[in-house]
Parts: sequence; C-alpha cells; structure tokens
Amino acid sequence: MALEFYNHIKKHAEKSPDNPAIVDGEATVTYGQLFEQIERFAGALSGFELKPQSKLGVLCLNQKEYLVALMGAFLKGLPTIPYNFLLTPEDLIYITRNAGIDTIVADSAFIKPETVPFLQSFKNKIVVGNADLGPLGENTHHFTTFLESADRSQAQPRHGKDENIPDVILYTSGTTAKPKGVMLDESQFAANSRDSLVHIPITSTDRVVVALPLFHSFGNIMALIVLMVGGTLILLRQFAPKTILQSIGEHKATILPLVPTIYSFLVDLHGRGGYDVSSLKYCISGGAALPRTLLEKVEATLNVSVIEGYGLTETSPVIAVNTFKEGSIPGSVGPVIPNVEVKIVDDAGTEKQAGEIGEILVRGKTVMRGYWNRLKETAETITPDKWLKTGDLGHLDTNNRLYISAGRKKDLIIRAGENVSPLAIESALMNHPAIAEVAAVGVPDERAGERVKVCVALRQGAMATESELKNFCRENLPAFMTPDYFQFLEELPKTATGKILKSELQ
Repeated sequence: MALEFYNHIKKHAEKSPDNPAIVDGEATVTYGQLFEQIERFAGALSGFELKPQSKLGVLCLNQKEYLVALMGAFLKGLPTIPYNFLLTPEDLIYITRNAGIDTIVADSAFIKPETVPFLQSFKNKIVVGNADLGPLGENTHHFTTFLESADRSQAQPRHGKDENIPDVILYTSGTTAKPKGVMLDESQFAANSRDSLVHIPITSTDRVVVALPLFHSFGNIMALIVLMVGGTLILLRQFAPKTILQSIGEHKATILPLVPTIYSFLVDLHGRGGYDVSSLKYCISGGAALPRTLLEKVEATLNVSVIEGYGLTETSPVIAVNTFKEGSIPGSVGPVIPNVEVKIVDDAGTEKQAGEIGEILVRGKTVMRGYWNRLKETAETITPDKWLKTGDLGHLDTNNRLYISAGRKKDLIIRAGENVSPLAIESALMNHPAIAEVAAVGVPDERAGERVKVCVALRQGAMATESELKNFCRENLPAFMTPDYFQFLEELPKTATGKILKSELQ
C-alpha cells in the first residue's frame, strides 16, 4: 500500500491549499481542491460493486479529471488502465477485454454514435463534460455529480483487489502487433519520481507545460513529479507548437518536456516571432534521440538548457537523464539515475567495457513486473537474474553517462553483411539546412538482404534533391552508410507523442 502521491498532495494541501496544482484551460485547481476531489472520487468508488478483478479504464484528454481519477484510484487501490485514445477502436476493445476493465471514466468528446456500444459494455460509466447519458444505459454518472454525491469518509477503506493485479497497466502503442500491457505499481512511479528529482530538481515554484499525452509514460511521469513536489501543471489538450508557445508566455512556464520532432517545429515557429518564452529555464527531451544540431538550435532559439533523458514504459520510465547542474551533454542521455543499474552486453550476453557498443540492459525496483497475460514475451524480455533487455544499442562512458549510439536493435539495417545504423544517418542528415524531419529504414532486397531508404520532410520553402542529399551523406558518413534512395514526404507519420512511425515508412 503505497499512497505516496496521496500523502504528498495532502501535505501540499495542508501547507499551501491555495497554490495552483493544475491549470486546465480556463480552470485552475488548487492543491486544496485537488486533495478534496481525490478523496471524493475514491469515496464515490465505494458505491460500485467492485470485484477483486475489477479495473478502471480512463479515456480522457490531458485534463484535470484524468489526474483526479488516477489519484483517486491509487488511493482506493483500484487498478487503472489509461487508454491511448489515438488507437483504433479494435485496439481499444482488445485492451478492454484483455485487461478485464469493468469501470470507465470517459470524456464526452469520445461519446459518438459509433462508440456508444463500446461504452455500454462497461458495468460502471463516469462521463466528463456535458453529454446525454441516456444512450449509455444504467450505472452512468456525470463526473461532477459523481464527486458531489461522494462520502469522503469512504475514501480510505481499500478496495480488495487480487494481489496479482498491479496498480497500473500501461499498454504499448501496438504499432507492429497487439498492444502489450506493462504491469507497474504506484510505488515504482514514486521511486522513479524521487530518483529522477536527484538529476532534475523540479520545485514547488516551477510551472511545467505538459502537452505530452498523460496516457504515455513520459507525460505520466512528468505530471507525477510535479505533483510530488507541489509545482503547477499546465495541461494542454493540443499537441501543437503554436499552443505550446502561447501557453509558455501566458502561464510563465519554467519547464517544457517534449519529444525531438516537436522541438523541431517549435523552434521554426518561434523564429517567426511573436512569442514570449523568457520564463522558460529548461527543456527536457525524451522519447527519441535528439540530434546535436537540433539541441543546439533549441538552446540558442529559446535561450534554455536542454536536458536529454532516456527511459522505457517498462522501467517506470526514467533510466538516465542529464542534470540541471551540468546542463546538456550533446550525444548523451545523461548519467544513470540512482537505484537503477545499467550494463551493456553483446549478442552472447557478455558485458562490454566503457565506450563499447552493445544492447542496453536495465535492472532495479522500477522495472515492470512483466507484460499482462504475456508470459512468453515477459520471459523473452526479462532475464532470470532480473535484467530487462531494452532492445536499444548504446554505450556507457567512464563517468557512467549513457549514450544511445545506434538506435533500436531491431531497426539496425544489415546491407550486404554490413551493420548500418539508422540513427547515425539521421543524426548526420539533421545537419542539412533543408531537412525538418528524417527517418532511415531498411527495406527488403533480394541481393543485399536490405537496402537503406531515407524518408525526409523538408522545411517550409526549402529545396533539396536526392543527389544533393546522397552527396551530403558521402561527405559526413562512412561510405558503407550512404543511403540507397530517398523518399520525400510532406510530413512523417508519428505516434501520439510525436515519435516517428518507422513501421509505416517501411
């Protein structure tokens, strides 16, 4: 029984009840109000006929109700599954059945004629916003009345869940197969938040813009860290550069976490003028490799220090992150955070020395229990001695700083027997002034096994030819890494967090 986040919020509510905890559009929720709403949500759950196998699904945007539901479920002990609302309806149905979700909190934006049968399938429904509840059937409640009718004294009696069920199941995006449920506990999120704060000491005076989806591990941990220290979360429902820049100026934000592709658009838009980002102190980058050129451009354009980090959903998620004290270390995702072990191994499992590239393995109390109902995949991912195989290729230096040297192991392109790193190609091409986005992928070839295809999106008004880009690669990369051909696109396909979908490009 962790209750760590509840206890932190309770402390902030008692010490500074009027301090803003969440800014959600025109609404601001203070710590005093947040604490009350969390207790009310947990208390109201007592009115449901919950079973040991019961679970709560949350189908919401980046909004205050999402966090009230998550924290209320933590307090009650009801296992929670955040939905990635950008998944296909088929995947949402699969997750619901796979996890056994019987209760849902859903924003009215997702109530449409075609989704009514899906929502009707839940035993208990809690709807955020104005919507006609009639079509959803019995046991349907408006979020506000659900809270108003709650008995706060019933918040603390814990739900008697099955001990084999974790506090949270975070499903992977499922871009290449059915989504996998990562089993995590509140205590792991709390430990990861505390250990990350050693490197990135966010405080109660910080105002953090969270445009990253809360259902994603990166957005989730940033929100939890801010609430742990008593800072202010500025939630954005639009993952758009213009909205982000406007919010920084309007709310005097001090910290901005994003993925590299969004930073690229952000600096271009800011360069056209009209945005005040003078309050910003740090940008935090994760989710994909940050090219050195882009890092330097963000720092110069926004006048901030860019702190790059690395993590996985399976590790709660932060593994390593550069520190506020040292600032950006180009090419490195930072030193490994406390209480996490990292080692680099070759294909045979032999540990590599500092500077040598191999697969990154992670061990520690923040590593997941396993994949929900996926014993085979769990055994393939976690070794008998509890090392988690990340599938990423990197190296450590003598200062225990981690580098993602060659990207994903599965993305490595093997052309005529040579190992070609997509990350090396992408990092080099991001130095070309015409390129806004780039992704290198391997495509099947009868003679060479694979060929190297590079997909690029050019900056607005910029021009470049395939011949020009090939010559640029020859000048900046080893000869064996020169791409075979280029494909020009207006924009590269991305996940909800802005990560480029290489599976679609292949």
